[in-house]
Amino acid sequence: MSTMHVEQGTLEPSYRRLLRWYPRRWRRQNEDALIGTLLDVAESEGRNRPRRSEVVDLAVNGIGTRVAAVLPATARDQAASFALGTGLAWSLVYFIVQDWMPWNPKAHNYALNPMGPFNSPGVIVTALWVLAGVFVLFGRHLPARLSALASSVVALVLLAVQAASSPEYVVVYPSPDRVTFVLLVGLGLIAAVGTPRRHWTTVLTAGGWGLALSAGLLLMHGRDMTSIPLAAGLPSWYDFFNRYLWSGGLLTTGVVWILVSALLATAVVSRWRGHRANAAALVVSVMPWVAATVTNSMRFHAVGASSILINLVMAATWIALATAALTLHPKAFANGDARGTPNPA
Repeated sequence: MSTMHVEQGTLEPSYRRLLRWYPRRWRRQNEDALIGTLLDVAESEGRNRPRRSEVVDLAVNGIGTRVAAVLPATARDQAASFALGTGLAWSLVYFIVQDWMPWNPKAHNYALNPMGPFNSPGVIVTALWVLAGVFVLFGRHLPARLSALASSVVALVLLAVQAASSPEYVVVYPSPDRVTFVLLVGLGLIAAVGTPRRHWTTVLTAGGWGLALSAGLLLMHGRDMTSIPLAAGLPSWYDFFNRYLWSGGLLTTGVVWILVSALLATAVVSRWRGHRANAAALVVSVMPWVAATVTNSMRFHAVGASSILINLVMAATWIALATAALTLHPKAFANGDARGTPNPA
């Protein structure tokens, strides 16, 4: 047996082990052809082991193939469009009511972490979200994704600085609001991972959230938006806690539990009916809300055993629903159309 034969006999198992990064179905269809190409290249280069670059490429591409099998590009793009619209609306409304308050220009004098005429550096996060929205409207998808990613990075930095400098704030955090910024971090990451191609989806999502948040704040706190001084000398609507979009009552933990459960259940039904991309998009879209809800539930030191049990039950329910939405075998439709074609695996 020739030396090259011996080398290929030891090289082929190495390549097959590396291809385990890829899904089983992909390997059944493509493994032998790819192994043949890799062996031919190795033979022409006189190698008896995979190159380091091949090891890295096969691992990265294999993981990417696995992710695409569960979260196809269509699902990531849909989720990115919704995330961009949601983040744009939340950051803008939060900026207006928390960092700017144009109806009460002296309020920023009482800010804990001021930035010029604004209450906090959170205005940078909002500026990046607005920039991402402008890029999407002009069809500049890559700059939009980079702006969304930059907003997440800035928000993480602000949260880290806040946690390091103000560890004593447990219930009422200084600006920026920790829960809201955790939500914005998640939304920015999703907007960056996918490509927000659906301009109208982004615009309608941003408009819908903007109207809903503004109406909710006006209904709940409109009577307090005047400069009626408190005992401490602060205007009544300057209270941090009351103006947080989450903790102020617009979205309590219980409400978000129900909404997320309903959306995940919808994702399961979509998956069962063959709408794999829609189901995956819904699962991805609720992840920032899950993270923000967990953050909100950790704001208090004293948590009763009953609350812990309820949280564990809801977390288990979310995990089960999300798993089903991503792996459930679709229903076989009689008409065999594209939406109902069952997954052959």
